Amino acid sequence: MKSPILSHMKIAAASLIGLIALGTLSGQARADAIPAACMSVSAASRTMGSASLAMTGYGATLSGNSAHLTVGQVSVQDRQGHLTLPNLRDANALISFGLLKLVHDGSPAGCRGVDGRPALKNLREALHKGAVAELVWHQVGLSERDSRYAADQITATLRAGQARGSIDIVFATNGLTSPGGSALPGSVRTTLTIPEQMLDDTKSPTGRITISSLEGIWAKGRLDGNGWVAPGHTAGSSSGELHLTITDLNDLLAVIRPVLPTGVSTALSVAQFMGHRDGNKVTWDLTLSSGILKVNSIPIPVN
Repeated sequence: MKSPILSHMKIAAASLIGLIALGTLSGQARADAIPAACMSVSAASRTMGSASLAMTGYGATLSGNSAHLTVGQVSVQDRQGHLTLPNLRDANALISFGLLKLVHDGSPAGCRGVDGRPALKNLREALHKGAVAELVWHQVGLSERDSRYAADQITATLRAGQARGSIDIVFATNGLTSPGGSALPGSVRTTLTIPEQMLDDTKSPTGRITISSLEGIWAKGRLDGNGWVAPGHTAGSSSGELHLTITDLNDLLAVIRPVLPTGVSTALSVAQFMGHRDGNKVTWDLTLSSGILKVNSIPIPVN
C-alpha cells in the first residue's frame, strides 16, 4: 500500500532524479543537452547572457508525447560567472527531464542508450571552481495522462558539496496543487548531498545520498525529516534510514482524508500508534536493510 508520505518524498526527490539523469543522458544535441528524440523543447522568448538564461512560455515534452512540462517564466544563472550559457541550458533541460521522468515513472524508448557523462563532467568542473547554478521556475504545470500537477514556483540550486567529491542540491516548490485535490503538501523543501562516484557509475552506484533536511507543509500539519539512502537496483540491495516527524497529525488527516486513496487513511491512522508521541508531534524511524523495512524497529511488509 502506498503512503502519501512516500508520495511526498517522491515529489521532493525530483531534483535528485534530475541530477542523476546527468549521468545517463546525452550531451550530443546542443538543444539543451538532450537528443530531440528523447525530449522536445520550445520557448516563446529567450534572453541569453554570458552566465544567465531567461525564457517565457517554456515547454518540454517526452518522446511519444507521454509527459508534458510548461513553465511561464524561467530564470537560470550563475552569480559567480563560472557556468557558461551551454552549461545553464544543460542544467535547465536536465532538471526538466528529471521531472518528466518522475511523472512518467521511467524513460521512454527514445531516451534509452545515450550517455551524458561529458555534459556532467563540464558542469561538475564548473561547480568545483565555485559556480552555483540557480534555477527558478514560475507558473509550472506537469502532466502525464490523468496525472496533473501545478506549482506557483520551483527552485533548484546546485553547488559543490562541503563533503569532498560531492554535489549539494537544494530543491523547493511552493503552491503545489493537483486538480480535484491531493494529499500533497503545498510546499516542499529538501537538501541533498550526492557523492560524485554515484554519478560516474550509474549502473553500479556506490555511496550514500544524504538527506540533511526534508520539509513538507500543508494548510494544517507539517512533515520534517532527515536521513540517508544507499540506492541499489532492488530493495534487497538498497539500504537507508529516514527519521520523520509530523506535527499536528490529527489536523493533517482531517484535511487530506477526503482526497486519500481507499485504505490509505486507515493505514495512516494505524501508523499513529507505531510512532513516538511528544505533545503534538509523532515521530517514526524508518530503516531499510536486506530488503526489510522497519518502522520504529517493527518489520513492515512492503512490495
